[in-house]
Amino acid sequence: MNLNIIGNGFDLYHGLPSSYYYFGCYLIKNEPEFYEEIGKIYNFSWIKSIGPAIAHDYKYVVEDIFWREFEKHLGDVDEFFIIDTHEDDLGLEYNDPVDIEMNENEIAERLKRHFVNWVIDTLDKEENYNIIERLMKKISSRVMFNDDDYFIEFNYTHMLQRLYKISDDKIHYVHGECLGEDDDELIIGHGNNQRIDEIKKYIEELEKNYDFTQKMSNNINEYYCLLRYIESLKKDVSAHSKMCNEFYEKIDDNLDYINVYGLSLGEVDIPYLQQIRLRWPNSKWNFSYYYSEDEARIVDVATTLLNLNEDEYETFYFSNSLSNKIRDEIIKTQNIIMY
Repeated sequence: MNLNIIGNGFDLYHGLPSSYYYFGCYLIKNEPEFYEEIGKIYNFSWIKSIGPAIAHDYKYVVEDIFWREFEKHLGDVDEFFIIDTHEDDLGLEYNDPVDIEMNENEIAERLKRHFVNWVIDTLDKEENYNIIERLMKKISSRVMFNDDDYFIEFNYTHMLQRLYKISDDKIHYVHGECLGEDDDELIIGHGNNQRIDEIKKYIEELEKNYDFTQKMSNNINEYYCLLRYIESLKKDVSAHSKMCNEFYEKIDDNLDYINVYGLSLGEVDIPYLQQIRLRWPNSKWNFSYYYSEDEARIVDVATTLLNLNEDEYETFYFSNSLSNKIRDEIIKTQNIIMY
């Protein structure tokens, strides 16, 4: 019996265009004004000039440096944009009172809703799985799972059920399962507790030195606005870990292997891995990698954060020669426009 931890690299391995780059493309196609708005909030390039400068012609772009680590960057808000918008939206001078709510929660909720729509509209589609299933038959070496395996799923899709016939009771969706409904709750977010603590500390300093001027009051309100926005997009790791623990009650105390497929091993992922390490301290770990530089990150996580000895873990190269072909056919089928 093994526990398999499934990250986005698993869906990418099967050719699903599930990188956040394609979410950026989806926003440009369907919500260009909102795409510009979040470009300002996070201070990334959303357009670039084409032709001579005098022509003032532009086209939309999806900036790789931001979208490659989209969730991580959700905690890196341009605070000056938030503050300036707070004032501009209200049409006030800086010394005028601004003791009313801003729409920061609305922005966060719209971002979450567009994310859900992207997963429903372009990723978790029956026609996509049919394409993947048809082309994956050409591969002699495929991922193999045991009948008694369990799965911790960090994705939102049904790749495990459709391609590997895994039953739902063997899978726990950490951040939500795409059910194709308008009210689907799919969790996206960052784990930037440090930034939240910095803002709270700054607010405390402002309140400590409060001079009863409207300027100071405005400044405090603006940073509360910033804090609410960043907190609204923070993953509640503690709550999700508790739900994982309930799932683990199904699993035997003795696991043969803990296999990690396509997980980025980002800061927000580590508490889940540490939780698993504590529960099954004698199991051996296998970590997949795609880029050679990923191996250094694996070694750091395994030895420093999970306290694994060299003989307690291994790495394996995880690549599919047909993933690009599958992805291109899905892109064509779903009419995905790339920028």
